[in-house]
Amino acid sequence: MAVQKVTLFTEHPLSLILGGHLEQIEVAYQTYGTLDEAKSNAVLICHALTGDAEPYSDGSTDTGWWQNFMGDGLALDTSRYFFICSNVLGGCRGTRGPSSINPHTSKPYGSQFPHITIQDMIRVQKALLEYLDIMHLHAVIGGSFGGMQVTQWAIDYPDFLDNAVNLCSSLTLSAEAIGFNHVMRQAIINDPNFNQGDYYTGQPPDKGLAIARMLGMLTYRTDIQLTKAFGRATKNEGQFWGDYFQVESYLSYQGQKFLARFDANTYLLLIRAMDLYDPALGYDNMK
Repeated sequence: MAVQKVTLFTEHPLSLILGGHLEQIEVAYQTYGTLDEAKSNAVLICHALTGDAEPYSDGSTDTGWWQNFMGDGLALDTSRYFFICSNVLGGCRGTRGPSSINPHTSKPYGSQFPHITIQDMIRVQKALLEYLDIMHLHAVIGGSFGGMQVTQWAIDYPDFLDNAVNLCSSLTLSAEAIGFNHVMRQAIINDPNFNQGDYYTGQPPDKGLAIARMLGMLTYRTDIQLTKAFGRATKNEGQFWGDYFQVESYLSYQGQKFLARFDANTYLLLIRAMDLYDPALGYDNMK
């Protein structure tokens, strides 16, 4: 099932929270199930940091990231609900982002792509829903980075949705999490090929992005989970400085695999949006 695309903000640009604006925003999205006559069964899915618009695949593309939970009779029941999922603003999986062509220069945005926030992302999602003539949601659901989007949906548009389902997401990132993101960011921007984000006519900063992904993968699992999965098992004892242990081989594989589907500038943009996210800002009575 091919991802669908639509161009939004064609008449008026999207004014961004941190300044600047974007217009003619192409958005990649996918839908599953059937919208009922009353349009009362729509559910928006917000993807995680490195996700895309395809939580489910019919086999014509790679397996969806929520493949085991979505379908007839499953937790995300396509026989009952109509699901919509889009690649976020700033992404690299079909929606306007740093690797997209800037209509004003006919070149990739690169370093010229504006800074964006979680709030900007959900405003694009809301515009997509209005394009689809959906004016109310049964629920918004998302995990991790997607959970932050869910929280902001509940704050900005409480009357637009009946249920907000935030999975495995904190309200803000801790100092430790921001620190991890900083190290990942440094790995990318210190790659010799980064060129201040304008690398699209040359070699991408693959080494830095792979290292960032490896570190990220460590943060997605607890020490107990890693110990259970790998322990101290070895992979290749002949590679003293290489993938000696199985956990090292796993991380190397994940880092290299990531390069085929993700853009370094998008990674930088989205993890900074996570760093900055704080739904309590502007509310004196929230602690």
